[in-house]
Amino acid sequence: MLDQIVTSGLAMGAIYALIALGYAFVWNTMAIVNFAAGEFVTFAAYIFVATFVTALGFPFLLALVCAALAMALLGALFSRVVFARLQKQRPLVAIIATVGFGLFLKEMAHILYGPEPLMYPGPLGAKMITLLGVKIGLQQLLILAVVLVLMVLQHWVLQRSMIGKVMRAVAADRDTAALMGIPVQKVLAGTFAYSSVLAALAGILLAPLFFVTTEMGTLVGLKGFVAMIIGGFGSIPGAILGGLLLGLCENLGAYWISSTYKDVIAFGLLLVFLAVRPQGLLPERSADRA
Repeated sequence: MLDQIVTSGLAMGAIYALIALGYAFVWNTMAIVNFAAGEFVTFAAYIFVATFVTALGFPFLLALVCAALAMALLGALFSRVVFARLQKQRPLVAIIATVGFGLFLKEMAHILYGPEPLMYPGPLGAKMITLLGVKIGLQQLLILAVVLVLMVLQHWVLQRSMIGKVMRAVAADRDTAALMGIPVQKVLAGTFAYSSVLAALAGILLAPLFFVTTEMGTLVGLKGFVAMIIGGFGSIPGAILGGLLLGLCENLGAYWISSTYKDVIAFGLLLVFLAVRPQGLLPERSADRA
């Protein structure tokens, strides 16, 4: 039983890590916190389940790609239409704009898809396999595999590709990057689009585990923010470590104490880190913002 609790905690932690990665990318490049991340999770789950799977009958992979592209477009539009006009304002103004955009997405999901929860069994259902003597749900294994692949791919793109070098240049100094001919606004839009895709993947992977409701992403989004703080504000490796640690502690605490205190444990862990190690487990180096 304990092995399954640990596995389930790591899978949920991987979801938090995905969202924390989105927070970290937006913070490093735009210097704002995207508090609409949780609502991106919700909206992505709705358009994936209700539109692409149920209404259009797309298979899982095609529906996933379409939902991810739709959320990327939505994120890019927010960056070009809203954030680009607020860059000369105080950062707090842009942060409030993300809160407003999150509320807009939440209400749009309610209007378009109704108040009734949606259930999606997923392509893997509740199937389980035994791996090294531990029973693991295939959906949980899929979550861990997706996060692992994204970690490797993301590291390669940031460190080895020209796109990664451009993103790091914009993160380090936007004005200098613009003087060197880098299309800063397009890079910022791409960054926000990518963070939206990460939130979309989190929503799609969560859909078979929970009912899809307008509230499903709110708490998950907040815990993704907690994971980023625990790992180190703005640190990409820290976001992954913080998410996994948060999911593990949350599940073990619920198992040993009570599931009633599951959320209390998560936010209690945040308070402990803020008091004892506010810089997080893997603090971001000032010389390497991306």
